[in-house]
Amino acid sequence: MDKIFAVDATYPVTVDIKSGVTGYRITIPAGVVTVERTSRWEPEKPPAPEPPLVFLQCDGLWGNQIYAPGGTLTFCQAGCLVCCVASLAAWAGYDTDPPLAADALGRVGAFAGNNLSHHEKVTEAFPLLEWKGKEDWHKKPANLELLRELLEKQPVIVEVDYKPGTPAIDQHFVLAYEYVSDPTGGLNDDLKIMDSMAGYTTATSYFNPSWLSWCQENGVTKVQRTLTGARIFGIS
Repeated sequence: MDKIFAVDATYPVTVDIKSGVTGYRITIPAGVVTVERTSRWEPEKPPAPEPPLVFLQCDGLWGNQIYAPGGTLTFCQAGCLVCCVASLAAWAGYDTDPPLAADALGRVGAFAGNNLSHHEKVTEAFPLLEWKGKEDWHKKPANLELLRELLEKQPVIVEVDYKPGTPAIDQHFVLAYEYVSDPTGGLNDDLKIMDSMAGYTTATSYFNPSWLSWCQENGVTKVQRTLTGARIFGIS
């Protein structure tokens, strides 16, 4: 209600005002008092993580460099995951960039050929990044509960299909840093991401329109179907 009317000519009146598990208590002096509500009170939400630094894999400073020891591919060709790790490490407080991160990862044996395959080695190069495991969503919708929980605290490396219009899944890694819910409660949820190819953008820029009818039939959001996996590092 908009107003509370307290009428007592003899004693003060104590009122408890609660919202969920929190609240406060006020004492209204004796007499006739009108207390008006001036605004709606809501619990404070934790702030979304700050956007991570954008490290573009084709940056002129390092785009043509081969990133893995003994590898054959350059940052511009296939350095998206290294750029994501560099951006995540920088967000955690390390003074790094893609070449410095690649050098640190190479020295601890995180690469297998061109691939950053030994994720558990990342924590040796960047001790604040604790390897939590790999999520595979190639054949099922992404775990939104997990994503929401993680993104309230930190960015998360997620996998998308770089060419969603083709039958094969063309692996590409981006760094998600904020979950964006559809305000209408529909299917248009999204993630804000640091994309080493496109800069700051959203995950559903990789959504295949041909999936829309399947999403509608199954009640699956676009972001659930867009993501094909995750590489999860907890930040200590």
